[in-house]
Amino acid sequence: MGVLTKEQIIEMIEGQRGLSRDEIKRRISEISKREGISEHAAALMLAEELGVNLEGKDELLHLADLVPGMSGVNVVARILRKYPPREYQKRDSSTGRVANLIIYDSTGRARLVLWDNLVGKYYEELKPGDVVKIIDPSVREGRNGIELHANFRTRIILNPEDPRVEEIPPLEEVRSYSYQRRKIGELMGGERFVEVRGTIARLYRVTAYDACPQCRRKVDYDPATGSWICPEHGEVKAKTVVIIDFGLDDSSGYIRTTLFGDDAAELLGRDAEDIAEKLKELIESGLTLREASRKLAEDEYYYLLGREIVVRGNVVDDKFLGLILKASSWDEVDPKREIARVRAELKKAIAELEGGE
Repeated sequence: MGVLTKEQIIEMIEGQRGLSRDEIKRRISEISKREGISEHAAALMLAEELGVNLEGKDELLHLADLVPGMSGVNVVARILRKYPPREYQKRDSSTGRVANLIIYDSTGRARLVLWDNLVGKYYEELKPGDVVKIIDPSVREGRNGIELHANFRTRIILNPEDPRVEEIPPLEEVRSYSYQRRKIGELMGGERFVEVRGTIARLYRVTAYDACPQCRRKVDYDPATGSWICPEHGEVKAKTVVIIDFGLDDSSGYIRTTLFGDDAAELLGRDAEDIAEKLKELIESGLTLREASRKLAEDEYYYLLGREIVVRGNVVDDKFLGLILKASSWDEVDPKREIARVRAELKKAIAELEGGE
């Protein structure tokens, strides 16, 4: 297909989105003035924002359609979670910032990575539950699947007008998954799919190990072959897995909590490899792994103490340590969600009371 004229673009927007020509021209003019670009470029931008197909393809892309290396793509997704930005060291020794968000659509999930100035441009504006259109990111293979890395070409549009928006399930439907909010004091051991809101009151250890990317079991290095060996899956490419053990308190009780993998690294605000390197330095200084894990937690991550979070997982009764919450995920406390939860509980209690009368 050759280069489309502005009038052809207007006709395609009109035909695919049902907007009047006057409305389309008004919005093109607004974009042109706001971005300081020609009306032709503004027409292309409007078509992109509205999800108008200018190339004659019938199918719009979804997260499940993406493969590493694809370019010029755009997807529409809802934000499931956002993690606090963290600093990293650039090659020129300057300090940069990176922030990760988990997004999903009707076909799956992916990680959206914001780098440096894009953290300041987009991070505060985006909230869990928001629908975004991500235009022209880099599509890469991450540790847990596809990642979209926002770069200087990427544009992120909040609440886009796009037909894919209607396909995305609401946040509450995806987020809850049968997890039941419980007070720590109510837990007895054996509970599955529980959700606890509490304050981090103690740090026990932060550690890391080389694991099989499929089963997360510890792998051993074979110097003869120069490879990592998993007891179940044989030769694998090892993945660094982080573990943090901490105590959670919600005023009704206290429980030891264990968090693994990327969720643990995100809570700590560091890359898994950086954590493993710090641990290695402590061990090389003469400490045992147990001593190094405790010292790393106390010296590097004390700032987590007093932080209130929501944790989800299963409860086990360990014969040595007592009740342990084996966490599968965590979230920041969302005030709106907490208010909605309290309202629902009050409404239920009032209904039961009135029914009893």
